[in-house]
Amino acid sequence: MKTNKILILFATAVFVFFTACNSNDEPTVTGIELNKPTLSLKVNETATLLAILTPSDAKETVTWSSSDQAIATVDNTGKVTGISAGTAKITATVNSLTSVCDVTIESDGSYNPETSLNGSNYYPIIMDGVSFAKIQDKVVADFRPDDETKFLYIWEETYSAGTSTGPNFYREVEGWVSLVVGSVGWSGAGFSISDLAALNSLAPVTNNPDGYYLHMGIKSKDNTTHVFGIDGFGDSKASFAIGASSFDDNGTMIQPLADFERDGEWHEIEIPMSKLKEQGLLFSAENTEPKNIFWFLSGGVAGSSLELDAVFIYKK
Repeated sequence: MKTNKILILFATAVFVFFTACNSNDEPTVTGIELNKPTLSLKVNETATLLAILTPSDAKETVTWSSSDQAIATVDNTGKVTGISAGTAKITATVNSLTSVCDVTIESDGSYNPETSLNGSNYYPIIMDGVSFAKIQDKVVADFRPDDETKFLYIWEETYSAGTSTGPNFYREVEGWVSLVVGSVGWSGAGFSISDLAALNSLAPVTNNPDGYYLHMGIKSKDNTTHVFGIDGFGDSKASFAIGASSFDDNGTMIQPLADFERDGEWHEIEIPMSKLKEQGLLFSAENTEPKNIFWFLSGGVAGSSLELDAVFIYKK
């Protein structure tokens, strides 16, 4: 009996020893937070995000992902690379825990103007005659103003005409839409289309938006945030801001999808039509009333300018 007691005590001691050793296992992660909740980069720029784990001595592997790899990519170290102008969410994940960084990619001003003329299924809204001739056989419907069924209306004289001289987005010495905000405290304008056949031809864009983009050429020297929108069938519509901050439209905050360098040079912005469909935008082949196919707001700061060119929907 005495020997058995000694063996039992020895076995208990061994169990306690190994239990104590197991207590040194790596701690379980209880929290994750990125060092930056927001990040702004230009196209081709990079920055590395840091995932901070709780407890601080946790060693779990972090998994990284991007909500839109056409806008920004991220590798397994947290290095983010700007691909094209727009916004994306970078997510760091450990087990079921996540932390998100909202990333805005700005145009770096470098673009090949011919690239956007190599697509298909064009719906031009703003485009000069020389560039239009290059894609004419690929145009589904022409929404450029003709003062018959297609108009650019300045709402309540809230903009005045700017100066469109020099090379446009396509480096042609032709005009573009140049507007200056007036002194009434707000501004707005839109391309009103009453050509129902042209409106009906847009139906395939939201039926299957993959590959379709809203293309814009824009330039400025001021930091104004502008809002752009498209009215679809019925009450459907979509809108987004271009700028560094959200736009307050009478209490409705419109979030930016992209920004660009305010250097007075032309920049290229492309918004996937799938993003606008996510907001509820719907085109139909059964239109019965005119629509603002493209409209914009620039706030109420007098003297702010908006320079637009090469605005069209197309398929890459």
